[in-house]
Amino acid sequence: RLLGANDVKASEEMNDVLAQVATNTETSKNAGNAILYECVQTIMAVESDDGLRVLAVNILGRFLLNRDNNIRYVALNTLAKCIADGAHAGRSGDGGGENGEDANTAASALQRHRTTVVDCLKDPDISIRQRALE
Repeated sequence: RLLGANDVKASEEMNDVLAQVATNTETSKNAGNAILYECVQTIMAVESDDGLRVLAVNILGRFLLNRDNNIRYVALNTLAKCIADGAHAGRSGDGGGENGEDANTAASALQRHRTTVVDCLKDPDISIRQRALE
């Protein structure tokens, strides 16, 4: 993560590896979920292209559908961080999806998971409900 932060060249070299890890990691075990979580964190920290960011947000969306409360909590926490980082940094693509013009931006991917986040408001676990509300 540190190698690609604020370094476009290093980030570009990481993009293919991150995409392969994100698409080929098995999620049936906790180790796979941990690897995917770190992959998402890295994608969001480096200067990755928007398609990779969409992939990361979609992974978080799959985490939200997991039965394990810990995985769902981590997904909600990370999605909140993505939204906050996007608002502060003004990343490319965040403005284009507002009017429905570009369905392939990270911002529009976040919007696609809105109903899943709203469903988390009905969760019996109070920590999940609080995170979803934020």
